[in-house]
Amino acid sequence: MSPPPPPDPSPGSSPALADDAMREIFLRVPADDPKSLVRAAAVSTSWQSILSDVVFTRQYRAFHGAPPMLGFLHNIRHGRSWVKGINRRYEEYVVSDFVSTASFRPPACHKRCHWRALDSRHGLVLFHTPKGDEDFVICDLVTYDQWGIKANDECSDIIRHHQYDEGMPWNAAVLCGKDRCDHLYCHGGPFLLALVGCHKGQKGTFASVYSSVTHKWSEMVSIEEPIVVRISGQTAIVGEKVYFQGDHLGSIVEYNISEQELSVIYRPVEDKYNDLPDIDLMGVDNGMLLVGTVVWPRLCLWSMDAGPNGAKEWACRRVIELKPLFPPRTPFSMSVSGFAEGLGVIFLTTRDGLYTVELSSGQSKRIHSEQIFGNVVPYMSFYTRAWGRLPTSE
Repeated sequence: MSPPPPPDPSPGSSPALADDAMREIFLRVPADDPKSLVRAAAVSTSWQSILSDVVFTRQYRAFHGAPPMLGFLHNIRHGRSWVKGINRRYEEYVVSDFVSTASFRPPACHKRCHWRALDSRHGLVLFHTPKGDEDFVICDLVTYDQWGIKANDECSDIIRHHQYDEGMPWNAAVLCGKDRCDHLYCHGGPFLLALVGCHKGQKGTFASVYSSVTHKWSEMVSIEEPIVVRISGQTAIVGEKVYFQGDHLGSIVEYNISEQELSVIYRPVEDKYNDLPDIDLMGVDNGMLLVGTVVWPRLCLWSMDAGPNGAKEWACRRVIELKPLFPPRTPFSMSVSGFAEGLGVIFLTTRDGLYTVELSSGQSKRIHSEQIFGNVVPYMSFYTRAWGRLPTSE
């Protein structure tokens, strides 16, 4: 969508009326098309003043509601070998890549060697950086801000177990730490980092949370039941509770940050014959936990109330027939690899590439031609800070 040409003011019109009209036009530019507003800001100082106005940017976010998806991150495994003396050495490493799905690619979105994208929420991306000075780096891909976090001794015993193994028994999540935030624009605010995993050499499941306000980790809490937390699994946040995908019988670990308590939730259906595919934690939709799995040719979804009054029984949320949504030659083998909360968009990995399915419309779309291994980490944020700068993306 290109910016409209500057209006020709008639003799009876005033600049204020023209600006008001342009505000209404700009307000309706789709949130996933920030490039049009960046270009509009370069047309005239008047338009730039409108678009950079704090009141307008607040109105724009409130008008569009949920932040748009600017793209998604995924991790690629690489290997390299070299000869040192008479010995040949081999190293495996991870590269985090960003794929743009909007009209404007944030300049901070690029490949990062030895960085693993773990989670993204409230405009922040959480990376595991085992080769760096810090164990974690949290990045704001819109403002270019980033924060390095070192694990304390107890957390280090968890995260330094099999650094490049997809079966690492831990995972972490990032979330906004501001009280009563609407999460439409959390840039620059405080954040929390929640870590859950198994402790090497000890039985049980452990958890701790880091606060950017205190710059400290909380005391470790634990339960006796050892749950292998899947690092390639999705996470979900409801209030003060963080949910992590487990590897055992579709288990989900619940970490209540405010109460500092751990508990385990199990899969919504009983697998009597041990022939059901994995049921994956997807995220939160309408305040309820959402899990799903592909039993070809259907995508089966279940939801559970995850409110403050305790969890209720699982209920079958929806069954989506997949055959009508995909080209006839699409391979049957597919799996759930991600979910964009607030937008209701499911990511499905196939041998034919990566597809999205919208819960509201039921429409599917191929957004990446290559097969994605592991989880997809959607990045959602308003790009209002880019207005006034010329686009530097493709």
